[in-house]
This record gives sequence, C-alpha cells and structure tokens, in this order.
Amino acid sequence: TRTNVPKGGLKWKNYWDIINYSREIYGPWKVNIHTVVGLGETDKDLIDLFYELKSKEILAYLFSFNPEPDSRMGNHPKATIRRWRRIQLLKHLIEEYDLDPRAITFDDAGNVIRLKNSASRINKVLRTLDAGIPFMTDGCPGEKGEPGCSRPYGSYRPSEPYRDYPFQPVEDDLTIIRDELDLQGLLVD
Repeated sequence: TRTNVPKGGLKWKNYWDIINYSREIYGPWKVNIHTVVGLGETDKDLIDLFYELKSKEILAYLFSFNPEPDSRMGNHPKATIRRWRRIQLLKHLIEEYDLDPRAITFDDAGNVIRLKNSASRINKVLRTLDAGIPFMTDGCPGEKGEPGCSRPYGSYRPSEPYRDYPFQPVEDDLTIIRDELDLQGLLVD
C-alpha cells in the first residue's frame, strides 16, 4: 500500500532492484525480505514469491498483517489464522523440502485449497508439524540457522492467540496449530 501513494516515489521495481543488487553484492542467503501476509495478495502470489526467492537464494521472513487502530489500514482485516498457518507451513516445505509447485492446488481466487499428497509428502508434513519450526517467529537466524528472533506481538496483540511462537511450540500448542491448519482439509486427495 505504500507504493500506492499518489505522486509517491515508491515503486515495486525500485524495491526489487535493491533486493537483486543486494544479492549480487552480499551473496547467497545473506539478503532477506520481510513478507507481510494480508495486504491484499493471494496465496498464489505468496507461494510464487517463495519459489522465486528460493531460486535467487534470498531469505523470506513472514509477518502477519496486524492492523493498527487509527491508521490508514486500521480497518483492513488480517489474514485468517487458517490462511496464516497454511502459508507458514507451505513456505517451510518449499524452503526446507523443495516442495514441488505442482503439489499445491489453488482455487480460482488464488487461495490454497489442497496439498496433493503422497506417502512421502505426508511424512514430511507431519515431521514438519511435529517440530513446530514453521510456526515460530521467522527471521533473524541464529548461529546455527535456527530462529534467532523472538519478537512476540509483531503479528498479533497480547490479547490474541499466537501467530508466531516466540519459542518452540510444545504438544498442546501443536494440537492447536493442527486445528488451525485444518490439516485434514489440506491433505485431501
């Protein structure tokens, strides 16, 4: 939305030029972008972005849009928790397991509706869920590549359920995450 300011100088091409130049200068996996979910993009837009960034060896960090009262977008709704969890999961599967783009099914509006499954894919999804890593605060990698940032409340208010966990989710948290994902609906043949 910042690029839609009348007569403003912010253009997407300028952002992408800076990102691409930074990648040339600093090298693979030394450049990151903050990706905000819920500003009017489709799931397909995001998934395509994750594949493009991975191919360029650029890190993508996720934030869920969190409307601030009395701001220009204060009344704009945030992404549903189901959508948010699915984007977190798919981003992780793309980055860590090279998920085949043909495995993701979208509806006509560009929403993720299904992850075509196979035994190996289901096992990857379950291993990923059991670890809880995709649902943790994303960004600022630690020394060994683990999430090194714990900015609670960057994507939600203290009165709301976690959107990114500032710690590794435990079994009770993972049960909630599975429900939020609607995993059964996502993995239908």
